[in-house]
This record gives sequence, C-alpha cells and structure tokens, in this order.
Amino acid sequence: MSKRIKARLSVFLMCVLAVFSVMCIRSDAFDTYTVSGTVGIDTTSSYLYLNTPQGKMTIAIDPETDLSGCKMLLPDKEVTVECHRGQDACLHASKIYETVAVVDSSTSATVYGTVTSKTTEDVIFLSTTEGTMQIKVDSTTDFTGCQLVAIGKAVYIKVARGSDACLHAVTVSDSDPSNSVPDTIIVGGVEMPNVRGTVTAETTTSLLYFSTSYGTMIVKYDSNTDFSGCLTLIPGQSIAVALYRGNDAYMHAAKVTNLGNANYNDAGAYTTTASFTGTVSVSSTLNTLYLVTSDGTMLIKLDTTTALSGLPLIVGRTVTVTCGYGADAAWHAMSIN
Repeated sequence: MSKRIKARLSVFLMCVLAVFSVMCIRSDAFDTYTVSGTVGIDTTSSYLYLNTPQGKMTIAIDPETDLSGCKMLLPDKEVTVECHRGQDACLHASKIYETVAVVDSSTSATVYGTVTSKTTEDVIFLSTTEGTMQIKVDSTTDFTGCQLVAIGKAVYIKVARGSDACLHAVTVSDSDPSNSVPDTIIVGGVEMPNVRGTVTAETTTSLLYFSTSYGTMIVKYDSNTDFSGCLTLIPGQSIAVALYRGNDAYMHAAKVTNLGNANYNDAGAYTTTASFTGTVSVSSTLNTLYLVTSDGTMLIKLDTTTALSGLPLIVGRTVTVTCGYGADAAWHAMSIN
C-alpha cells in the first residue's frame, strides 16, 4: 500500500473516530434522566438500588457524583436522582438529593402522644390514644417549642399531609400550641395551680394517677370536682388539673380539663334510643366508648352533647349509657351515669 493511500486512510479513520466521539458525547448529553424513589436495602457505596413505581433501578455512584444534598443513603429514604447513560450502557448518578415533599399546612391538625423506640431522625413514631402514628421530620420542621425529642417523652406535633401522601411534622412542641393553659386557675373563687399531665394506667374511680413534669402525682376526686370539660380519663390522655391540698394530706382535684384532640361529632336526629350497662374497655378512646356488656362489646360514639353524671369514663368502671341510634348507623352516647 502506497504512502499516499495510507495517509488518506489515516485521515479517513480519524474523521470516523471524531464523528463517533461527537455522536457518543451527544448521546450522553441527551440521554439523561431525573427519577425519584426510595433507597433499596441492597444499596452500597458503589451502586444505588432505587425502588420506583415502575420497578427497581440500578444506578452507579461515581467519585464525581454530587452527594452534597444527601449524605446518607439508608433503606427507605426518599431521594431524587439526576442520572445519565454512560458509555458502558449503565445509568450513572450525576446528583443525588433528598426528595422534598410539598406540605399543605392549611389542613394541619395537632396530635398528642409519646415518642416510641422506633423513632429515627427522619420519622417520629408517636403512640397516641388512637394508635401509633408515623410522622415524617423535614428540614423545615419547627422544634423551637420543644427542648428535645427523646424516647418516652410526651409531645404535641402539628401535622399536615404532604404531596407524598404521608404526614409531616410542621411543629413539635412540649405544650399544645393550639390550647394555651394558664399556670393558675380560679375555681369557686379560689386561685389554685393548674397542672398539666397525662393520665396513667393506675387511675381508678377514686384516685387519679397522672404523669407530670414534676413526676407522677396521685390526686383524689371530690363530689364537687368539675368534670364538665372532661368526658374520659383514659391512659395517655392529656389533661390539666386544678389542685388544692386537703386535710387528709392528699392533693384534690377541683377541676379536670381534657387537652387532647377529641374530634367529637354529633349524630343529629336519632331514629331510636336505648340504655346499655357495661364496663369501660381499655380500648376506649377520647371519642369512642367500647362498652363490655353481657351480650358483647359495643362501640358507642361520644358527642359534644353527651351529658356526664358523676365521674368521667375510666377503664374498668361500670356505667349505664343512654344511647341514640344516629343516621350514620352507629350508637351515640346521649348521657352517661
């Protein structure tokens, strides 16, 4: 082969390689993706296994991958990945950052409960009278009203629904931000301390046990104790108690007020009425009475109009409940004796 032909062939091959390189660069430049999902349990420092609605994706993590927006790739963490198709035909991560859900604060509600041992830096598992709630913690969550979050601590959390269909913590507080409780209160013309706390399981029909920042207090009820603002006394319920010391050296309750979010609903007109006698079950909540009768356990809703005669509903107490059958096909408590 002559030198002239070899030179022309070399030039031709260089042109082909240049065009091929341009094609590869152009392909990489346009073959880019942005995907969101949760981190798979098999993720390593070299590969991100991303669970998405379309299936599991395998994305290589390179030394030049921008991880400034996500330093921890732990299982189930929600992340967004900007990735591209590499020359090895695999997806490579250009940038990985935490997915930020849009939270609708206009539909918020305040819940009260105790932080459980499952809680992590990203999710608070809150034990409430209605069950355990999973509440996500965001970088925007306001902790200014909370000294610290620890296992077993009781807190108020203002929650709102996010675009990811999960509950997110808007604020975390030691006290109820929607219900300001004075430190003192006047009952019967006498000013007394008004102590906040939560009802504990030892509470009986004669003694209230409730956990406060001062420790667990044992308080007696009187015949004139004002329960007008408290239908139930069930474990975990948040209450405020106006206290005074009696001649028997016990603290006595002048007034007990419920601080929890009961969410009472009225049934409207009743189609029929009836009375039932039974024992208050431990399954009862702030807005639902589970009454254990000789015929089984009944579910009876508590309304804003429910009239209370004597003590509130206490687990193990025998009560007679006059009920109305509402348009929602449920029994509602009209009065409790």
